[in-house]
Amino acid sequence: MATTTQKSFQPNSKEVRYLNKDFSQFRQNLINFAKYYFPNTYADFNDAAPGMMFIEMASYVGDVLSYYTDYAFKEGLLYNTTERKNIIALAKYLGYTTSPAKGATGQIDVYQMCPATTDENGNYIPDSTYALSIQENMQVSNNAGAYFLTSETIDFTVNTNLSPLTSSVYQRDNTGVPTFFLLQKTANIRSGQVLTKTFTINAMQPFLNLYLDEDSVLEIISVVDADNNQWHQVDFLAQEMVLTDVPNNEAFEGTLSTYQGTVPYILDYLKTSRRFTVNVDENNMTYLQFGAGTDGFADEIINLSSQQIGVGLSNVSNLNLPIDPSNFLNNDTYGLAPQNTTLTVTYTIGGGFQSNSPSNSIINVDSVVINNATDGLTPQETSLLNTVQSSLKVNNSEATVGGTGPESNDGIRQNAIAAFAAQNRIVTQNDYLARVYALPAKYGSIAKAQVITYNSLDVNQNQILTGTVDQNNVATVNNDNTQAFFRNVAYDRSNPFAVNLYILSYDENGNLTQSNEALVTNLLTYLRRYRMLTDGINVIDGYIINIGVEFTISVFKGYNKKDVLANAITAVQNFFNIDQWEFSQPINLSSLRLEIAKVEGVQSVVSLNITNLTPLTTNGGDYSPVAYDIAAATKNDIIYPSLDPSIFEVKYPNSDIQGTTM
Repeated sequence: MATTTQKSFQPNSKEVRYLNKDFSQFRQNLINFAKYYFPNTYADFNDAAPGMMFIEMASYVGDVLSYYTDYAFKEGLLYNTTERKNIIALAKYLGYTTSPAKGATGQIDVYQMCPATTDENGNYIPDSTYALSIQENMQVSNNAGAYFLTSETIDFTVNTNLSPLTSSVYQRDNTGVPTFFLLQKTANIRSGQVLTKTFTINAMQPFLNLYLDEDSVLEIISVVDADNNQWHQVDFLAQEMVLTDVPNNEAFEGTLSTYQGTVPYILDYLKTSRRFTVNVDENNMTYLQFGAGTDGFADEIINLSSQQIGVGLSNVSNLNLPIDPSNFLNNDTYGLAPQNTTLTVTYTIGGGFQSNSPSNSIINVDSVVINNATDGLTPQETSLLNTVQSSLKVNNSEATVGGTGPESNDGIRQNAIAAFAAQNRIVTQNDYLARVYALPAKYGSIAKAQVITYNSLDVNQNQILTGTVDQNNVATVNNDNTQAFFRNVAYDRSNPFAVNLYILSYDENGNLTQSNEALVTNLLTYLRRYRMLTDGINVIDGYIINIGVEFTISVFKGYNKKDVLANAITAVQNFFNIDQWEFSQPINLSSLRLEIAKVEGVQSVVSLNITNLTPLTTNGGDYSPVAYDIAAATKNDIIYPSLDPSIFEVKYPNSDIQGTTM
């Protein structure tokens, strides 16, 4: 009898599932796979069976591989990553570098004794010969071990509204004649203790990393090698151009030195191969990374132009390559790597919550550099100067605030997202304003700024426009007898992408004034680093409309009219505090009346009148020449500003605000 042999079903191709994610799914699918494709080879799927050992071992390996695949994908996304080193790396990729800590800031009062002398009228005054000039970065501290540095020069010979000096009699002789005065000034301070560390470098090592010992480094002040060459901090090693400053004196800047009182330094671009970046690892340790190249070139100050973009690139002939407009000169050597030298790194440490020092606790002067010259002084005068220097005292009348520890993981995420959105570029109006106001004070100070697109106003019309309020409540100014001042710096008439940047500065008395040429030069140099390549910037003086205020109030019975009136005048002065006013801000007369009425003792505001003050209306007074028709610009109890960028200013609050009672 014939027999038939039954063959097992073994298709040529086997179906494999790729959706398994964990151990149990791998195990069950391997069992199903074996049952379906090998029904006659293996059929014992009990947990104790030898074959199940191999199935479960394979499931274990698959589960581990699946986990690390998912983990690697998750750690590559900033929103989902959990390891701090990956968060820091992704944040740096987006253009943000974290810091180990943030330091507190505040103010201190600085005191010194000063010998008395007499002026030409016989009045006793402090002797300016012994008024100290203290270099910035004077180190002070509290008794808890928190250190601070002053952020500016403290000059006791200067007494202006922006840098006031207070003096009082400190000591008298037996006859009551003043012998010493006590001088007081206020200075800004920031958390930090200055340290130095020396590194000995032998053979060249590309991308050398030098770690600092502390985990609370706030800033790198300087890096100098054995040959006294300065190394410069950059955002990335391919950046050849760094902003640097030179003293604003005749030796460096010629005609701009006439403005050195308000602009002590001039900004320039320095082309350098000695550069480094500052990085922070996952343990909050700060390290400096240097370049990989060996071809150095001499540092030089250069003036950038559009023809220089990308000339440092070795493959500049490839015109289709993208070029970053924020870096005018890049190369692929990434800067020099130090070799056979000694690097001295000066840096500050501190910050953290402990830097939030309570009031009246910062009382120690740890180190100070005084710039007073001793040439020509007699031994007795030198001894007196030493006595004055030893009398230096400090105190913080208010607590320092802002100190925090290392950034949290979530904080790094959010700051990185913000940095990526900014892209280190000036794009929007707010970007321009933020950069203008961020100009460091030593390069000059911008008090007020407004950005208007090229076509918004006819800047070619060198006059003040018609003084009326239109149907859209927009006012413009006009006076045919007034000379309109208009300065056009870096004016790009043919650029449709140009923006008009209107600016004003403070003078030494805290009043608004036109910006000088040195300040404008620094501002344009500073903005060049951030502006878009196609943008042009027209820097123009804004209009100052000086005003006076006259009002009459009635006072409740039982109140001293003189005191109530003085308080009302103070309320008006606070209302028109120039720090609170910006370009194109209207005057709300109802709000002003309310501020006066809120003064205790005021029964009602009987009258309120705003007038325009010019040299013509005040018999040559020191006011802006801009005339403004207040009546024509008033509508619905609001005085609207000019269509041309202008700002209202009460220049002399003590005399330009007049009040009476009835």
